[in-house]
Amino acid sequence: MGHAQLSPVLARVSAWLLLLVWLAELAALAGAGAVASSLAAAGLALFVAFALLRASRHIQLLFALIAGAATLMALWIGRPGLLLTGFERAQIFGAFFPAVLLLRATAEVSPRLAQMQEGVGALSLAQSRGWTMYGAHGLGAVLNVGAMAVLAPVVMRGADETRRLQLAQSAAHGIAAAIMWSPFFVALAFTSQLVPQAPLWQSMLIGLGAGLMGLALSHRMFMPELPLLALLQALGHLRPLLLPMGVMIGCVLACTVLWHMSGLQAVAVVLPLLCALYLAGRGAPAARSAWRRAFDSFGRLADELLIVVGAMLLGAVVAALPPVVALAGSMSPSALTGVPLVVTMVVVLVALGQLGLHPMVGVSIFVPVFASGAFGISPPLLVAAAVFSWGLSASVAIWTLPVAVAATSFNVPVARLYTRRALIFMLVLGVLGLTYFALVNTWLVVRTVG
Repeated sequence: MGHAQLSPVLARVSAWLLLLVWLAELAALAGAGAVASSLAAAGLALFVAFALLRASRHIQLLFALIAGAATLMALWIGRPGLLLTGFERAQIFGAFFPAVLLLRATAEVSPRLAQMQEGVGALSLAQSRGWTMYGAHGLGAVLNVGAMAVLAPVVMRGADETRRLQLAQSAAHGIAAAIMWSPFFVALAFTSQLVPQAPLWQSMLIGLGAGLMGLALSHRMFMPELPLLALLQALGHLRPLLLPMGVMIGCVLACTVLWHMSGLQAVAVVLPLLCALYLAGRGAPAARSAWRRAFDSFGRLADELLIVVGAMLLGAVVAALPPVVALAGSMSPSALTGVPLVVTMVVVLVALGQLGLHPMVGVSIFVPVFASGAFGISPPLLVAAAVFSWGLSASVAIWTLPVAVAATSFNVPVARLYTRRALIFMLVLGVLGLTYFALVNTWLVVRTVG
């Protein structure tokens, strides 16, 4: 996260602002009330203003277009207060992003990473690709795209450009599959926030099925010569990940079920507590190192939060437009079944992603509309399908963070990852995923009606 070049002063001010927002949001979640929420809103507004100065040019332009369109539409329908509504929905991300960044920094000082990397140099090329893809998936489910910075230096020692390209592609596919189900990625966190009636665990479970499908297809297409026994031998080096991942995911799900938190709220609350407990056991030097890394990353965060805020503004306004409200109220499953809408949504979102439009923008338009009416789409499946399109686009599109970071981490030109086979992979996975979602949606809708 974070793509801008900052002056040291601006970076430090931005970091302190995000820390303020984080603490205020946590206080609001704990019941501190309107004062804490107002403090978080003010801090986030200042942070966004600074982020505009240091974001990448593409994101600056995209944010200006999104926020401008949302403002014009809100004024057109005479409801400028919708902009405040959208901004208030974005506030929780001021706690979500710092929690994820703290987790990443904590993992970077953990000896478990060194344990995981032991013996990787002895793997064959096929095993290295398998280890990279499944490792990126497992580690990326927690650390997001930062997982590639951990994996790349170990697995590409002495590799030529052809091998680095193969490893980069494997890493991108592993991360893209993790996007489809992990609550620590902004994709599921953002989309589930738009459909509060969808239980997080159900959306995760549906998305996990799609993610495993993506891993299996990538394995079949790009490393068919890797037998199961050799794969299991390579994956043995990932054992140190299993316990911490299980604990974190279990605690997040427990919060959503027992205390009815949203996925965003659960991540914002659980991760800091778990990181604090772990670092307390590691001692003061490790804790200080992790905190310095996290705080520095706060000051680099720009693009992601701008996209979140812009998409939330647009989504709040679009969902309240009179034509959209009328459409949502007039449609029913008998008039238009859910499956064609799911297919249309996924195809459009993936197509726009290939053209450089961030999936969050399209999701903020489609999902609130489909969630507001009787469109014959199960709420958890709607979330999972939208997140699937996000991950599917991120497996190939050179504009997306997973592909861009894979190219950087493995030192290859990003354009070399946009290949004919990669496009075939995306198309085949898209067809398989849509078939899967159609079957699951039919089962869920029939089960609900029954």
